[in-house]
Formats: sequence, structure tokens, C-alpha cells
Amino acid sequence: MRGPEMAVAGTVNGVAGAETRRGALAASGWMLMALMGLQAAVAFVVYFWPRKTGAFGSVISAGKVSDYKVGDIKYFVEGKFYLVRLEEGFIALYQKCPHLGCVVPWQKDYVYQDKTGWFRCPCHGSTYSLQGQIVFGPAPRPLDYMKIQIKGGSVQVNTGLIMKRDEWVPSQAVSA
Repeated sequence: MRGPEMAVAGTVNGVAGAETRRGALAASGWMLMALMGLQAAVAFVVYFWPRKTGAFGSVISAGKVSDYKVGDIKYFVEGKFYLVRLEEGFIALYQKCPHLGCVVPWQKDYVYQDKTGWFRCPCHGSTYSLQGQIVFGPAPRPLDYMKIQIKGGSVQVNTGLIMKRDEWVPSQAVSA
């Protein structure tokens, strides 16, 4: 009769190299750490990758100051904004409604209070003036606007800098 066999570390039923529960847990832990490291590396690359010029999040050249007269409105699809020429200067209005984020189109034929032409949200009817000021509807505040610079007679809109506001103030427009 043989005596009890001694367990040998790193073996399963005396067979060396057989997979153990501890080994499986260790391997899955290392794989999880590798995936987290890969995710961090991808996030790092995406964050520092140069953005395409002329796209949302970058500075967009909106043309020459002389191309616009007071009352002109031009929509820039790639920049997600409307450039409006006011008597006070230029304002770039972000297309997103502050109520629920719907895209707010310019409706040149919409009449309200004997005035034609308003920004009007198709989702819940919030209506905005040329300056982006809320006139009526459920939106809690005016349309957001973007930073503008006039350089060498050209209008430059920084779509990466969207500013919130509580009301229209003429100093929000950039004079040419």
C-alpha cells in the first residue's frame, strides 16, 4: 500500500503545466490591464491628433467682411453655425437649440409680430431673433455663440470656443 501523495505546487493532480484557477485569474487580470493600457493609448492619440482645418472644432474662415451687408445670414454646415451681419457687427450663432439640442434653422419666411425671418426650432417651437435672443418657446436662454476675429479683412470663426449667455448684449457682436 502506498502512502498519501504530497501535492506539488504548480501541478494539478500531479501533472505539471496544467492550467490552474489561479493561473487563469492571473492571465485574465493581465489581459484586462493590457486592454486598459490600449484604451489609454488610443485616447491619447485621438486627443492630440491634429484636427482637420475648416471643420467643427477648428477656426473657419467665413470670407471677407466686404462680402456681407447688414442683415445677411450665411449657414456654415461644416462649422455648425450661422454667421449674421448685424448693425453692431458680426455674430456666429451655434446651430444647437439650448432647450434639447435640436438644429435650429433660419426661416426667412416665418412671420411673427409683423416681422419676417426668425431662427425657429423645429422640435418645440423656440424662436430666436437675428441676434439669437429667445423671443418665445421653451428654450431657457438665447442661442450660444462662437468667438470671432477679423484678420486682414477676413472673418475667422473659432468653432472650438462656444460661449453661453443669458441675454443678447451688443458687445457680443464683433465690429468690422
